[in-house]
Order: sequence, then structure tokens, then C-alpha cells
Amino acid sequence: MKRVCLIVIGILTATGIASAQTTFYYPHVINGVIGPYTLKTTILLTNPASSGTASGTITFTRDTNSRNLQLAGSPFVITLTDESGATTTASTFTFSLVPGATRRLVSNGAGASVSGFATVATSAGTVSGTAIFSQFDSSGNLVAEAGVPSAIPVPRQAIFVDTIDGYSIGVAYANPGGAAANVTLNLLDSGAMTVASTTQILGTGNHVQGFTFQMFNPPPPPMAGTMQIISDSSPLVAIALRFDPPLLKFTTLPPVTLASLINPALEWLQERPWLTPLTSIARLLGSLQLRIG
Repeated sequence: MKRVCLIVIGILTATGIASAQTTFYYPHVINGVIGPYTLKTTILLTNPASSGTASGTITFTRDTNSRNLQLAGSPFVITLTDESGATTTASTFTFSLVPGATRRLVSNGAGASVSGFATVATSAGTVSGTAIFSQFDSSGNLVAEAGVPSAIPVPRQAIFVDTIDGYSIGVAYANPGGAAANVTLNLLDSGAMTVASTTQILGTGNHVQGFTFQMFNPPPPPMAGTMQIISDSSPLVAIALRFDPPLLKFTTLPPVTLASLINPALEWLQERPWLTPLTSIARLLGSLQLRIG
């Protein structure tokens, strides 16, 4: 019991230190032209604090050009325009926000489509954020749009799958960690029966996108259920979109965290972006749980 109390005290102490910084991710960023459509990503950040300037970076990482998922991701050079109209081309962008201030960055949609993910990290203060996916026709008219929440890495999560009546589920997930991830994808029907399963190794900084029917061989039949995304090594970030049959309209399907052996209180910490720096402590406590429980 004494050891547990000391651990809890350690968490509370670390919270006071680490809460001054933020790290979270946008699991999918896309920019460019696909067929007759132009895709853009808008990044929105705000400083929710009542005092203190929040400063940090947004770093973009793209898929590898190879089909070998074990390779590492590479810098994603992207052109963004901020709320003042200033345009910058880079893979890393800096920001500084006073309390209540907001930064809006919109990709230009130029060139062939490129995708990846983004990392938001503060060196001082905290920020909150979300993203928007926008699709435009050849005349520049907006035809579809969806808000996409930020995410933190978790080892076990699932997306909802609903492909009945011609609908499709697009999913993207990334490995922001420093080591390769051993990933298992389990497709479960509405009765929790396994329909399909596959494994892969996802390199550090690499990112996967596609429709759920493309991730299994043979492609699964139309169904309602979930697709589990499980990594037994490096935690992942993920997001899903549900597309109408013509693939013209879409809506966001945020993932849900799956139960694990880690104490629910520790998962509670991991699911809150402003406590992201404590995730390493939470994972350590998860390993200690077997010894003290």
C-alpha cells in the first residue's frame, strides 16, 4: 500500500511539472489533387489558458513512397496559409499564442495528393486543437467537409465499421513513436465474431491510409462492427471517416479506446491531451501493476 501511495504522489508531482507542456497528434493530414477533386487540411490551434504564452511546433511527417511499411516516415513539406494571409512552405512550423489566441493554417491543395500526420508539441504552455478535411470540385466549390479531432497514442483502439448499403470506411493510423510497431488489425462483426485478421510492422514515423476493405485479403463482405487496431510495442494514433456510396461525402468516426490490463485511472490520464507528458509514467505503472496488484 505504501508503494502505491508513493506512486500516486509521484504522478501528482509530475502532473504539476508536465502540465505546462502539450504533445498531441493529427493522425491524418492530406493535401493535393485526386482525380477531379482537391483536398485540403485546415489546422486549428488555440491557447486555452488564462495566463502564459504557449509556444511550440507543428511537424508534418509523410508516408514512405515504398509499399514497405517497415520503413520510417519522412518529412512532409507542405504549404500552409495562416489567418493573416501569410504563406509558408516547410515541414515544421512554429507558433506562439497568448491566452485565448488562435492559429489557423490551411494547406494549399496544390500538386498530386500527399498524406501523412502532424505532431503538435509545445515548449511552453499548452494548446488545444482540431483539424478539418475539405474536398473541392474542379471549380473550387466545397463539396464535402468534416472536423477531425486531435489524438494521443494508445496501444489498443478500434474504429466503427459500417459498410452496409454501399458505404465505405476510410481509416488512417500512424506510429509517432521512436520504435517500429507490431500492429494487429482485427475485423469484428456486430456479434464480436472475427471476420478477418492481419498483422503488419509499421516503421517509426510511418503512416497508413486506406479503406477497411483494402486491408484484408480477401475483402470482407458488407457488415457492421469494428476494426481493432492493436500495437504490442509502440502506441498508435488513428482516425476514420465514413463515406457515402459515391465517395463524395464523408463524416468523422473517432476511434474508441479498448480495455487493457492497465488500470482505468491510467488510461484516463492517457486520454487527456493536456496530460500527454505523463503517458510514459502511466505505461511504467502499467508494468508495475502486475507486481503490486
